[in-house]
Amino acid sequence: HFTLKMVTMEPSLKIADVSQTKKTDTELLKVLKESISKLLEGRPNKMSVANLAEGAHHCDILIDEESDNCQSAWNNANNITERVKTTSEFKDKHLPSQGHIWKALSWVETEHWRLRKVGKGNTENYRKSLQKKEKQLRGKQQIFEIPAGMVSFIHGMVTSEVQRYYFLKWLEIKLDNVCRHQLSALQDQYQELSQKSPKDTEKIAELDKQISVCSLRMEHFFRECGQLYECASYLPEYTRQRKTTEQLPALCAQMLLDGFPLEFVDGDAANIPMKWTAAVLTELHHILHSKTKLKVITVIGAENSGKSTLLNTMFGLRFAVSKGTCTRGAFMQLISINSKVRKELGCDCILIIDTEGLKPHPMAQDDHSHERDKEVASLAVALSDVAVVSVSNSREEDILELVLHAFTRLKDVGKKPLCHFVHINTPAVSAAERKKRDKELVEQLEEMIQNDDEMKKANIAELSDVMQFNINNCNWYIPPVWHGVPPMAPVSVGYSEKALALKKQLIKDLKKCPKRGDMMDFIEWVDRFWKAL
Repeated sequence: HFTLKMVTMEPSLKIADVSQTKKTDTELLKVLKESISKLLEGRPNKMSVANLAEGAHHCDILIDEESDNCQSAWNNANNITERVKTTSEFKDKHLPSQGHIWKALSWVETEHWRLRKVGKGNTENYRKSLQKKEKQLRGKQQIFEIPAGMVSFIHGMVTSEVQRYYFLKWLEIKLDNVCRHQLSALQDQYQELSQKSPKDTEKIAELDKQISVCSLRMEHFFRECGQLYECASYLPEYTRQRKTTEQLPALCAQMLLDGFPLEFVDGDAANIPMKWTAAVLTELHHILHSKTKLKVITVIGAENSGKSTLLNTMFGLRFAVSKGTCTRGAFMQLISINSKVRKELGCDCILIIDTEGLKPHPMAQDDHSHERDKEVASLAVALSDVAVVSVSNSREEDILELVLHAFTRLKDVGKKPLCHFVHINTPAVSAAERKKRDKELVEQLEEMIQNDDEMKKANIAELSDVMQFNINNCNWYIPPVWHGVPPMAPVSVGYSEKALALKKQLIKDLKKCPKRGDMMDFIEWVDRFWKAL
């Protein structure tokens, strides 16, 4: 225990008054930085936070990292990350099923329904050739044994509930440490080039490819689980690989319940592994004893516009937001509803879907990339009861055009979700200015509809033909998240207040939405809408 003498011991520091008059805040900050730097240089005995644990023992401080569960989970995570020399080499060796074979399979699967290359040939014969190619590619996947990295991952997942949670958190932290520096530099280059030279698509595409290659996150491991499961589903039931992978959907469903996001649109292959997704959500349905009547909120919008941060703030979620990351594909998280308010909300749970940022057409690497943006946005809107559109002020017109096309595709199925437009990083505006901007937004959207040939062909004449939108409470201006310059800046009170107000409005909207089906129905919707797109 500390004695009074130890607590009141004065440090042997030279005291200097740096808050002299006639100093600006910038000058004062500079003096403080210099003083602290000199002080640290004169203290050779530096100690990391981890090393402080030894001293904490003498103070009877409990350190949870030293518990058996946490230590075991740390070792399991370390068994994976210590194999990482370079991310590309690790993915090739330990996550082989999601490489070029899966991308080729994705093309075959989507082409089976979209028939873009059929030409003047016989459709049935073309589909048979695609099925033959799919079988050949699955055969190549089946050659792979489960690699050591994935064996360690599965081992970490099949432990106790507490240990599994520790394992996933340790792995998340360690993977972030492995990739942070390289990814951060690439992401900075990507953002700078996107802003200064948006038409330089070749360089942007190359940077995007490098970011994809250098990324190694949790979704890559669950993506590999999905491919192992899908591949094994084509094997006889008695095979070892089939039996090994049968437990994976239940483990992933439990992870979703523990608050981790699940990727359901693969961000690299631009496809949904439907068997895997259906198996995971079916297991989730069983774990929740079939009480899975749900309503869906999705967010779409410009890349790097703060969509994921806003969702995390409103609902306490954990979509990836760290520097150097950018959502690819589409992810879902589940919010269980308290039994006391289920009847009022008309559902047992809320599903939140976060999507890949939309790129304006000039910035898209090619027409396929632009089309993929449309498909992911259209799927997200099709699945939703309420859609939140995050708009970046710098490229507002391009993004709004993409969003309108996403809503247009739903006219044939008679679906019109309620839509909120959110302008993030917008300084405070007066009531008069807000009213003016609201009116300008509606006029802009109506003008786009009038000038678009596709919408004319679909008999869309006005905004109300494609979405539910109330100008009085469906257009939001949210200030920047930080009050000052991060990382030392506090979170803006204005941001928090606006996020809370938006959340309350979204909940009100969900109450008004008609009741819909459960998780099993949702699986059918995903399958049907994705094939239709």
